[in-house]
Amino acid sequence: MSSLENALKIVCLLGQDRPILRVGEVCRELDLPKSSVSRLLKTLSEYGIVEREPGDTGYAAGQRALLLAELYTARHKLLDLVDASLDALTADFQFACYSAVLVGPDIVIIRVKHGSYPLRLVQEIGVPMPAYRTSVGRALLARKADAEVIELVRQRPDAPARDAEILAAIEEVRASGASATASTVIPGIAALGVAVQDAQGRETMGFSISYPIAATDEAVRARMLGRIRQEAQAIGGRIGDEFWIGRDMHA
Repeated sequence: MSSLENALKIVCLLGQDRPILRVGEVCRELDLPKSSVSRLLKTLSEYGIVEREPGDTGYAAGQRALLLAELYTARHKLLDLVDASLDALTADFQFACYSAVLVGPDIVIIRVKHGSYPLRLVQEIGVPMPAYRTSVGRALLARKADAEVIELVRQRPDAPARDAEILAAIEEVRASGASATASTVIPGIAALGVAVQDAQGRETMGFSISYPIAATDEAVRARMLGRIRQEAQAIGGRIGDEFWIGRDMHA
């Protein structure tokens, strides 16, 4: 455990003011033997966390560190973009909007924005819910291959009896870009959901509008569908999501 802690301490020395780590400097700053520092830097370089600089002048951040940075940036960039869309949709329609991610066969809500309409979600942030039973869950499932969709949905005891029924619902989402469902948890509540994914397929996030059916008419629902798809397409264009790039929004 001490070796792991020391390796992490070494990595934490890297920064804008110190892009290169030299063995002697690390030894003095962390009060570690030269043999230990050399061994830990060699191990870190083997895993791509650091890499040796040309001319044996020290160690700099490696490709694996760059990948971790890209993953962190992509995740927070996507969450920021989705947050902005939630704010816009809530301001436009005053209904509850939320974002979620897929965790196995479930979704987990990570953001909730409430408008002025007196509707409050009963599900709490971080509490898993069956993905297939929610609009945002179906939108997230639609980004998976058919075999994986079936495998995930079948993990839940309340899955539909026929695979064809599951795939038909998912295909509707793929065709239109959005999922529309009525809540099985709160009677009289419906939702529209979409999903966006970064260009590398490493990060996928869904977001949704939940609304009382009695408080809307066909025209309002059509406008909400158009707006949530517009928001998803705008995000998709910024993060390289081919599902949304070039999609006909009138289809």
